[in-house]
Amino acid sequence: MTTSATSPAVLLVAESPALVARVEDLLMPWGILAMQAPPEQALTLVDSGHARIVLCEMREGVRLYLERLKACGAVPIVVGRAPDQPVGDVEYAAKPSELIAAVFRAHGRLTGLEPSGADRVNEFAQAIASKFTLPELVKEAIARTRELCDADGASLLLIDLETGALAFDTIDGSAEGQIERVKLKRGQGVAGKVAVEARPRLVTHAKDCPDFDPSFDKKTGFDTGSIVAVPLVLAGDVLGVLMAVRSAEQLPFTPVTLHRLVQLAPHVAIAVHNVQITTQLRSSQTEVLQVNASLEEKVKERTEQISRAKQEWERTFDAISEPIALLDGYVIRRTNQAYARRVKMPVKDLPGKTCYRVLAGRDSPCPSCPLGKGRGVALSAELTVANPNTGKDSNLELSGYWLNDDPSSTAVVVTYQDVTHSRSLQERLRESERLAAVGQLASGAAHEINNPVGFVTSNLRSLRSVMEELRLPMRALADVVALVKAKRLNELATLIESLDEPDAQNIDDAVEMIDESLDGARRVSDIVKGLRELSRLEIGKREPADTNGSISRVVRAEFGELPAHVSLVLEATTPADIAPLQLDQALGHLLKNARQGTPKKERIVVRSWSAGAEVLIQVRDEGVGIPKENLRRVFEPFFTTRGVGKGIGLGLTAAYGIVRRAGGDIEAESEGPGLGTSFTIRLPRAEAAPLANVA
Repeated sequence: MTTSATSPAVLLVAESPALVARVEDLLMPWGILAMQAPPEQALTLVDSGHARIVLCEMREGVRLYLERLKACGAVPIVVGRAPDQPVGDVEYAAKPSELIAAVFRAHGRLTGLEPSGADRVNEFAQAIASKFTLPELVKEAIARTRELCDADGASLLLIDLETGALAFDTIDGSAEGQIERVKLKRGQGVAGKVAVEARPRLVTHAKDCPDFDPSFDKKTGFDTGSIVAVPLVLAGDVLGVLMAVRSAEQLPFTPVTLHRLVQLAPHVAIAVHNVQITTQLRSSQTEVLQVNASLEEKVKERTEQISRAKQEWERTFDAISEPIALLDGYVIRRTNQAYARRVKMPVKDLPGKTCYRVLAGRDSPCPSCPLGKGRGVALSAELTVANPNTGKDSNLELSGYWLNDDPSSTAVVVTYQDVTHSRSLQERLRESERLAAVGQLASGAAHEINNPVGFVTSNLRSLRSVMEELRLPMRALADVVALVKAKRLNELATLIESLDEPDAQNIDDAVEMIDESLDGARRVSDIVKGLRELSRLEIGKREPADTNGSISRVVRAEFGELPAHVSLVLEATTPADIAPLQLDQALGHLLKNARQGTPKKERIVVRSWSAGAEVLIQVRDEGVGIPKENLRRVFEPFFTTRGVGKGIGLGLTAAYGIVRRAGGDIEAESEGPGLGTSFTIRLPRAEAAPLANVA
């Protein structure tokens, strides 16, 4: 920046080095030389004409010193706030902007230039402050800047807060309409430097300034000669740059012009800030109003959704035909219509009452109710309560779940299902099943008994015929005996000659028929014995059975000493929950079946092991096997593939009944004829001491 050679020096009288550096830093950009001198030396320099403007600090005795300065013809400026009784014709500057303005006013008076035009600045500031939108404010500010600085053009550049770039909102003057909304990068051009350094700047000759960017002159055809640019600073933040330009044909700007623009800049900065804040507030207000409207619409929509959901839930709740109640412990909070119909009370009267009072007519909780037993008990039970609609007892199946995971909460949802009719149907079904089983058993027994009874009857008829045929020879034999005893030999010879020789085969046939009849009677006896065993529905007192010991015991009973083709693998470690005698009977039937299925002494393996809550026993043989189509029938009464006289078909049926009544299951497996058979018994484990290992 070019400094006038006639610019008077500023003598800085200050004792604080920090204040000296700050004031000197403020004055140097304006082309005014700042010097530091003691008070007496300052008076000498003023008296000799080397300086006319003196900056003084507020201190004791400053009034007398100011009077001496004025007497020497100096223009004193006090750095600090004015006292309650300020010295006449002395300016006080408490802020940097006030200090710079005071220096320029003094400089203007001393150099004989026109006054700073404070009145015009105030007038322009009021005109600018009256604008409430940014476009109006920018237009007014650059118009007043042209007028104040007698410039060919003016512009107001605002800083983009995101990028730090300067943007021309518009240019007023001869370049108007040719450069609009142009952005300068951070530090680009004279305006960019002013924004970065936050210092006013006077460029007397633009072509000689290294920061001048001639590209704008090329775009507009304007020949820039002189530039004044002032930062718009507010609260330490640079908002933009206010700039005026003169063409090369005009006289360049002077420090007085820059001083005028410096005076106007704070007013523009405040106006820009206010407009920006107002714009942001309006935008925020608009956004808030829009958000509020959107929120109100969403709240309305959500409220309607919640209302609809509540109505749908209530209708669904009341549409359920089974009684449902929300309980807090035993106290009713809410019920559906089915519950109200069940207890014959209005729904609105039920909250606050206890469930056992309205549902069961009791003064205390139902004995089998799980609600008061804590979270460790399953919320399911079957209650027997009086039905007010029928006057009879009915069975209600209770099931529920906790409303939340809070251990201290007793809130629960409970449903009740009347299972009286279903229990009656189940009992009738069980009775029907029993009758069907009895019918099937009776039919099978009748069929099995009819076979031996049939051939016993047939043999008896045949035996009767044989006996009829033997009656005549027996009578002749009696006559022979009588003649022999009477010694009537002649008649005896005649009688013997008249008799036919008896057929001895008839005697053999009769003996055979008697044997067959005895065998048939034995078979009938076996059938009756088997039926008697099947009729034992009660297995007596349940006690743990030593699985391994039972296997060893039954194998010895069936085979004697352990034969070579029979192997035992006894790995069960827990007893089975079945009566030992019943387990022996079931194993006896399975081992007998295995022995009959291995006519050639094929291998038989009996194994036991424990698996979780079960004890398993397997009898596997490598004998004749069972066709796959017969596997599903092996447990039917009287079903056998052994042939006549080799089995009555009740052994596996008896084993199946014993295992099922003990709460277990039995399975049969076979790959087919000649591939062996495997029977596996699954029994519940008994809670008793572990079994000893049986080798």
